[in-house]
Amino acid sequence: MQALIVKKPYELVWEDIQQPTEPGPDEVLIRVKAAGICGTDVHIFQGSHGAVTYPRIPGHEFSGEVVAVGEKVSHIKVGDPVAVDPVVSCGECSMCTIGRHNICHTVKCLGVQTDGCFTEVVKIKANRVYPFSPEIDWDTAALVEPFSVAAQIAERLRINEKDRVLIIGGGTIGLALLQVVQGVYQAEAIVADLVESKLKLAQEMGAKGVINSGQVNAVKEAQKVWDNKGPSVIVEAVGNSKLLQSLIADAPPGCRVGVIGFMAEPIQISPMEITKRELEIIGSRMNRDKLPDVLNWFKEGKISNPQKLITHKFKLKDAQKAFELIEKDPGQVCKVILEY
Repeated sequence: MQALIVKKPYELVWEDIQQPTEPGPDEVLIRVKAAGICGTDVHIFQGSHGAVTYPRIPGHEFSGEVVAVGEKVSHIKVGDPVAVDPVVSCGECSMCTIGRHNICHTVKCLGVQTDGCFTEVVKIKANRVYPFSPEIDWDTAALVEPFSVAAQIAERLRINEKDRVLIIGGGTIGLALLQVVQGVYQAEAIVADLVESKLKLAQEMGAKGVINSGQVNAVKEAQKVWDNKGPSVIVEAVGNSKLLQSLIADAPPGCRVGVIGFMAEPIQISPMEITKRELEIIGSRMNRDKLPDVLNWFKEGKISNPQKLITHKFKLKDAQKAFELIEKDPGQVCKVILEY
């Protein structure tokens, strides 16, 4: 079979590799049908992801068809369409034993520390695989993983229908979170970004408001939209340390500040201000068994138009063009789907 391999930064090749062996007792083989390109994949391509060794087959957002199952697998069968949770944990550490395997002491992600889905067939543990209903198409099912990231931060932030949520960043995760906040939790959300095309997309998805954060202070502008009530929740979905620092400084009393991106640069925070305003700064990593929830939301129509995130489609063998597009014009790209 063939796979898309990053041999080293900026060297992307399409070449033959050995097909996975028959699945073990608790494993399945999946023929990949559609996969999304994530910011993580772009960092792997560029050589800016610290957890990656090369060569590496990237990719962790995908859907596919089960082609073989191990003898102990009972919840899925050959021919089932499935979405895959790429979080790989040890199952034994202190975090895994309390159900928080997404922050396992040795957690890995498919396509990052191990080879991923930008290939024809993937072998994976069956407990990471979820069948979905046939009315969900392959491309939409490939979006389940990024929506699971949004579902995780929404749960961590305890979002409810009374919240006013300011989402900073109109990329895939920010816009997925917009749909989760409004469609699932029935809360109001405003999206801030620098790029007008992303703000337009947020408007089309029904955001309470959109803010060009290059022109105004997003927190103060959101307060105007909400009749002088500040946001009760702010989510930094960009991955910029200085931006996070300013958001914490501007956050109104009682605000819950969600942090999704990986940012190595230190920031300065006044502990006194956190105490005085009773701020909560809440991190969120990948997802914790959220794929079944997302699949149900898709099926029930609580997230009515997840496909809106998809701005471009390429064949897997043309992935080089997709990566070049993302680098050249990131403002015009939300989610790129690779079709097989």
